[in-house]
Formats: sequence, structure tokens, C-alpha cells
Amino acid sequence: MYTELSGAEFIEKIRSLDERLNNVRLSSIEVKKEERALIYNFICDVAVDSDLKNRIWQVAESVSAPSFASVKVNVAKIASNPELINGEIVKFLKENFPSVSIFLKPTDVMSVNLGDTVKYTVRLTADGAEYMKRNGAYDKLNAHLERTFCSDFAGETVIKESEETVDLTSEEVFTGELKKIEARTIKVEDVVAIDDAAMGDTALYIEDFDYGEAVICGTVTDITERETKTGKPFFVIHLDDGTGSTGGIYFSKKNTYAKIKEIAAGDEIIARASIGDWQGKKSTTFLKINRCTFPKDFVKQDRFKKTAPKNYSLVFPTESTTISFKSVFDAVGGLPDEFIANEYVVFDLETTGTEVMNNGITEIGAVKIKNGRVSQQWTTLVKPDYPITEEITEITGITPEMVKDAPKISQVIPDFMKFIEGAILVAHNAEFDMKFLKRFAAAEEYDVNNKVLDTMIIARTAVPTLRRFDLHTLADHFGIVFHHHRALSDAYATAEAFMEMMRGK
Repeated sequence: MYTELSGAEFIEKIRSLDERLNNVRLSSIEVKKEERALIYNFICDVAVDSDLKNRIWQVAESVSAPSFASVKVNVAKIASNPELINGEIVKFLKENFPSVSIFLKPTDVMSVNLGDTVKYTVRLTADGAEYMKRNGAYDKLNAHLERTFCSDFAGETVIKESEETVDLTSEEVFTGELKKIEARTIKVEDVVAIDDAAMGDTALYIEDFDYGEAVICGTVTDITERETKTGKPFFVIHLDDGTGSTGGIYFSKKNTYAKIKEIAAGDEIIARASIGDWQGKKSTTFLKINRCTFPKDFVKQDRFKKTAPKNYSLVFPTESTTISFKSVFDAVGGLPDEFIANEYVVFDLETTGTEVMNNGITEIGAVKIKNGRVSQQWTTLVKPDYPITEEITEITGITPEMVKDAPKISQVIPDFMKFIEGAILVAHNAEFDMKFLKRFAAAEEYDVNNKVLDTMIIARTAVPTLRRFDLHTLADHFGIVFHHHRALSDAYATAEAFMEMMRGK
């Protein structure tokens, strides 16, 4: 029987069906005029089984006008993941408030999940903050986020120092900057919807896809069907678009399983995907998949990236100094010729936390190995845009007071890019340091494409008898003395361990 309810009453009635629906939200309603069909699209932070979905449908049908021949319900599981939220905020501002977003960097957005509410901050110049307030941007942004994720949202502005001066009303400036930051994309053809008819035909280069959510496309190089422990099928898919490749998982749905199963290596797809951290590793998930035809005349465009500056401007390298009394740096003997022929920069970062999207760098320390000897060091404290907690101070010894007059990461990145230019990068647990370095370098339009070596991985082969392979254990094994968790000291210790392992080969 048809029952008329307000929007709030409708959602409350849905939520009262089951405690799993406490955070369910209505993201959109579609009307198919020709079919006289009404489609309710819900999002929820937990998986909804078929029985519960049917109960939602019953409520939806009871409040729908009798003139509709059919009523359908879709329920998608969407978690309030910080990486996805930060990316969605940047995307929304760039699309809807371009004058403000010209100088908005991914590192200017931070979100924290506080139960049912997500609090986020956007770092803007004073002019940008005033523009946002005047145009009601936060109300519009919050409404968009609440339709996209299963949380309430509260946003605020943090005023940042103006790094560049620009007239936000100048169309000439805006057009020029827009061309500079325009993303590289691929336009596909003959899209056949499997998951999402509204996905479109434009995809980001896989090479440019780092963290967050984006549409990508390419040729499937491998697809394998597997099952979870509970017997739910999923697919492991590898995709290549000619600029890069990625592999991720896709959790199939009952209504799309057969069509996804038909996809084979060599087929071409366009997909909405997300990249985040899972158990400390970078992980890709395919959210929606459609078939398509990849353009046969595709030619990769060069990416706009700055090259390392010709000269240092703020942080300069200095002659190396050894931390321990016993130094292995002066003796080249025993090192392979290949090692001596290459130039290495061994580096370490101290940060405000481990999650790359919501933390900053507090210190960089690096040493350069040239002709088989440590020749230079480069180090600086960094004033982060993220708080330094007491816990982090206990671990690193770096306090807010120590960095209050230090340069910002945007100021030191150019000099660090100069220091590492042409060198092979070396770090212990390199994946962690590289995530932070790439994120903050990309914010300044630098591309870190150096070859990378990880001394933790090397140690597993070079000294397999160690019980653990952390830097402290490795240093103890080689008799290296250092002050742990300060960047330059860790860089020296890593360099010394690296050279000892190279001697042992």
C-alpha cells in the first residue's frame, strides 16, 4: 500500500529495519521514464545480504507512487576511507571551485574519522578561504561527501602561508594554470556497461594513478577467479594501458558475475578503481568495471614535471661526517666494480605518523655514495602541516619547538631533488619512505623516477641468519653505532650496512 513519507522519515524507516543499516544513506534516485521504473541507490558501510536488501525494497516500494511499473533498489558498500575522502575533496573543489583549487595540492587536505562523523581540514590561503566562505563551498562539499560516503562531514579551513601570489579573478591566470595542471587522460570508445552506465569514456593514465580513486582503462593482461574463506567469489585482475600497469581485486556481484567471468586476457576494460594502504602495503581495488575499446591511435603524452633545479637555494649538501668511531667509508676494497661505478643516495625520513595521506615529513637525512665512498650529506628539519604528537616525539626526539622555524616541505623538495638527481636511492624499508617522498614531491610537480634499493630486502639474502631485519638488528650485526630515529643518523647507519652487505657479495 502506498504511504507518503518525508525524506527523513523514509531514511529512518530504512534504518529501523536492522542495526546494520544505522549508517545507510540514499545517494540518488533514478527515474527511467520509458520503462516507468524508479531506482533507489543506497550506500552503506557494511555489506547488505539479499534478505535485508529485499526488506529495503519493500519499504521503498511502499513509498513510491503507484504510477511506476517497477521499483528497484541498489545498495553499495562504501567505507569512509581517508585516502578516498581526501581525493574526493580535491576532485570536487577542482571541478566546482577552480579559482581556489589552482594552487590546492593533495597534501593540503586531511581527514580524520571520528565515529559517525568525518572531520576534514583544507589548507588554503586567506583569499581562498574567504572565497570558499563567500560561496557556501563547505555546505555544497559536505552535501556531496554525504551522498558519496556513509558519514556526516564537518569541514574547516586552515590558513596557509601564500607560496604564490595570483589574482583569483584573473581569467588569464586561471587558463594558464589550468593547462599546466591538466591531468593526462585516455578517451576510449564503444563502452558497454557492466557495472556503471554513468562511468563515462575518459580514464586517467595508470602511470599517474597513485592514491585515492580514479577511472582507469587498458588491456587485461591476466584475470584469475578466486574465493574468499567464506566462499564468496572475487577476481584478481592485471591491467596495462601503455603508460603503466596495475593489479588489483574485484569483488563480483550476483548481477554482474557472469559478465565479469567472460572477460579474458586481451580484452579491454574501463574501470573505477581505488588505491589505498592495506596492512602497510599499497593496494588496488576495482570498484566498477565496463567493457570498452582502447584507442588504436593512442600516443602517450609527456607529463608536465619539473626537473631538478640547477642550483641549491635553501638546503645545501656538506662534506660527510661519520657517526661512529670505526668507519668503513674510507676503504673501497672489497666493493664490486659495479657498485663503485654507480652513485647512490641513502636517505631516511622522519614523519608525524605512518599513514601517508594524513601525515607529514619532519626531517630528511641523506648521504651520497660516489666512487665507492660516502662523500656528502644533506639534512634538514621540516615544519610539517600536521601535528607532532607526544608519542612521535618519544620515538623520533623531534618536538614541535624544534621545527617551528624550519622550512616547509615545499621549500626543501627542490633542493632534495637536486641532491638525488641521477642517483640510485637506497633506504631501509624503502616502500615507507618512498610513499612519503613521492607524495610530497608530486605536490610540487616533481616526478621521483630514480631506481630504488631496499636494504631490508637485501639483508634477507645477504644475512639470512638474522632473526629480524629491522635497521637496529642489522646495525647490531655489523657493529654499527647510531642514534636511532633521527634521519641523518639512520641514513648513515643504512649506508654503512649497505656497503658491508655489498662487500660480502
